[in-house]
Amino acid sequence: MKRRSVFLFFVLPFLGVLIFFALSSLLTQADLKNRTASLVRDQLAATSGILGTTVAHFLDDGRSPEEALGAIRSEEDLYFVALLDADKRVLAWNSRFEGYLPISLREAREGTSGIIDSPAGKIFSLLSAVTAADGRGYHLYLGYALTGMEEMIALSRRTSLLLAGLILLAGGLFFRGLFQLQSRYMTKSREAEAERLEKERFREVSAFTSGVAHEIKNPLNSLALVLELLGRKVPPEAKGDVDLGKAQVRTIARIVDRFSRVVKAVRPDVAPLALDDILRQAAESLAAEVPGASSRVFVEAAPGVHLAGDRDLLVQALLNVLKNAVEASPDAPVRAGGRRAGKRIEIWVRDGGPGLAPEAAARVFEPFYTTKEKGMGIGLYLTKRIIEAHGGKIEARSGDGQGAEFRIELPGA
Repeated sequence: MKRRSVFLFFVLPFLGVLIFFALSSLLTQADLKNRTASLVRDQLAATSGILGTTVAHFLDDGRSPEEALGAIRSEEDLYFVALLDADKRVLAWNSRFEGYLPISLREAREGTSGIIDSPAGKIFSLLSAVTAADGRGYHLYLGYALTGMEEMIALSRRTSLLLAGLILLAGGLFFRGLFQLQSRYMTKSREAEAERLEKERFREVSAFTSGVAHEIKNPLNSLALVLELLGRKVPPEAKGDVDLGKAQVRTIARIVDRFSRVVKAVRPDVAPLALDDILRQAAESLAAEVPGASSRVFVEAAPGVHLAGDRDLLVQALLNVLKNAVEASPDAPVRAGGRRAGKRIEIWVRDGGPGLAPEAAARVFEPFYTTKEKGMGIGLYLTKRIIEAHGGKIEARSGDGQGAEFRIELPGA
């Protein structure tokens, strides 16, 4: 899936949900504030009616305004209360603001609640009329602090922010996982495409090589037979030339056989193997092919390390790597060894040659790619196919002038 598709199908809907949640939270907080304010107004109006009747009763009994208000000081929900005369002059008051009466007579209208700003925050206020039995008129001015409502709104806001943060965190984790999956998918897709292209190229090479091998083998067999018969009839002075011709025919036959092995499918006959035996047989095979190199090859023992694989194929693969290392460092030692790393087996071959350039290290396992003057680019390609057929992998590591290292990983037994 492309990044644009991920953005359209996942990121935009997620942002839409987040925006919807934010708007919903704001509207919910506004509705909560309005509903709470309405409840406070209703409660304040009811309280004003009850207290007004109580104050009027105390005034009818001849008590002073201070005594009348003192009788209602225990009202816990009130933050201030004041008794005013008909001209709205303060006769008596008490407040929880330590001697401060947050009164606003300019905006106070009888029977209408208002909001006053004070050091304790916003306060609902209500001015109501009180009439004594003798006809005297008074005003009762009440204040109800909105601290509870503001705390509730703040709690709602914090809860909304916390939920938004959790949604963002969950979304971030989700999209991180999504992009990781996408990256893995893209990597697998590229690997699958590269594998498909390699298989197509292999089929093309296989068809071409099979055809060429078939066309060469028949006349080559005839030529070998003719040389054999000719060797029996030629005079002794010409026998050396005939033997040279027969040797050249055998060389061509070996080359054709090597190409034929490359195009054949690799099907390992898996059996339990000891790594020491594989390394030793590969070194012995190298000594038979390149006798002068045996003294420069050092195999490090790996006792107790076992793996599952095809003995002949793995020996052939290691032989190809050892031979490549010996040819790359004609005057330097070559070291090979292995060890167990978890559930895998690691095998390495290091030479002391000039090393590989980055481009060569990346292409050294391609068919028919070689940096040698007389190489055909088949050995390491066949090695790679053998290792991959065993469920392993091989890579080349090198630095200019520091030699090359071929590292193989195989499943353990």
